[in-house]
Amino acid sequence: MPGKIPEVDLEAWRDASDAERVPIAARLDAALRDTGMFLVSGHGVPQAVNDDFRATAKQFFALPKVVKTQYAIGAAYDSGWLEMHPPGGVGVPVNEGEQASSAPDLHESFYVGPGHRTGDEQRDRFNYPANRWPAELTELRTAADAYTAHMLRVVQAVNEVLAVTLGLPEDFFTSRARMATWTQNASWYPSYAAVGEVARGQFRNGPHTDLGTVTLLSRQRGVGGLQVWNEKDGWFSPPYSPDSLIVNLGDLMELWTDGRWRALKHRVLPPSPDAPDEELLSLVFFFETDPDTLIEPLAAPVGGGRGLPPAYARRSVLEKLGVFPDSLPVG
Repeated sequence: MPGKIPEVDLEAWRDASDAERVPIAARLDAALRDTGMFLVSGHGVPQAVNDDFRATAKQFFALPKVVKTQYAIGAAYDSGWLEMHPPGGVGVPVNEGEQASSAPDLHESFYVGPGHRTGDEQRDRFNYPANRWPAELTELRTAADAYTAHMLRVVQAVNEVLAVTLGLPEDFFTSRARMATWTQNASWYPSYAAVGEVARGQFRNGPHTDLGTVTLLSRQRGVGGLQVWNEKDGWFSPPYSPDSLIVNLGDLMELWTDGRWRALKHRVLPPSPDAPDEELLSLVFFFETDPDTLIEPLAAPVGGGRGLPPAYARRSVLEKLGVFPDSLPVG
């Protein structure tokens, strides 16, 4: 089977001795060097909370476009609704022999973020953009808040596991994430019956890596579902466990570990005529770190020895989004 993707039971990890953690950490380290993802169980997220957020988000996507447009995002880093534009375009070859299309990805998303405020309007606008909750569906805020409260708890537990796996103090990452930037995303992937034939090389979500440190994903299994990539196996479908979350590493964690661990390259396959009525909805929690954190790549042997340049966390993310806030203060 391609891609040995381990599963870490967070409850068992918490209760394990240092000696019992050693083989778990070794398997985890190998997977993060190779692919950049693992699964977590024992996370304590109630299924009812997960189901409620997914169902309420689906109600939002079913609203008329004229309603959703009121909450459309106005900038790449903004919160709100991201529209799926009509398909069309021509595929072009890119790395690893895949096809990347000039046609847009086949999904809609709704983004929310933290409510932190520093009193600095410029800093808050780029780091903590205001959320835009739909007045037509007040239940969405309640469901999203309940779910993200668990994500914030789980991601810090994951950060502690990652620090210990690297041989660092357990609070190495959590101590740098007291007012972290993050985005909770609900992404709806419509069916083949709804969108029709897709362009060559078009995906529900095209090949990419995430920009932050850690992403927590609650996904649904599907014919047109998630695929991940590594150098040995190419593209493959990772294991699916309905009771587990996927953890994948982003660009900031690859930078922080100086290339020891890789940001997960992944994609979501296009809707398939083999499952014409299949629609999927993913809940994706993108976590970064405190926005002013200067990420200095860890020295070998903890770090991977690639000699990557340091970067300020939030500025790095914004620049990859095509935003260059030269006046944004750091430090």
